[in-house]
Amino acid sequence: MKNDVTQWVNLAMNGLAFVLFAAGVLVALLRLRRARRGARVEELAAWNRAEVTLRALLNGSVYGLVTQAENEFGPGQGEIKKSAVLAQLLRLIPEQWRATFDADTLGALIESGLRSAREIWAR
Repeated sequence: MKNDVTQWVNLAMNGLAFVLFAAGVLVALLRLRRARRGARVEELAAWNRAEVTLRALLNGSVYGLVTQAENEFGPGQGEIKKSAVLAQLLRLIPEQWRATFDADTLGALIESGLRSAREIWAR
């Protein structure tokens, strides 16, 4: 009978040790997940800041590129000028960011820059 009680106590202690071990693993996994999520949030915020900065720099460059294309190709060559400006913009964008700026986005930047340039040229 004393032997049975000892076995039950050992079994209970082993069960308790297993539960504590499983809880420790679970806590470690939750901390790791939380740390990764926090790192992802910070990384995404950094990428967003970099994208906004790059977009602002491209907006600033478009006026000069549109003016240069206007002087180089003259009036009436809209598609050629737009292609030239688009090629120059693509050269300015770092390779890791080129997937972020598709043709439609860059086309919208060019059109916006062209409107601004025409206002300035009209003065």
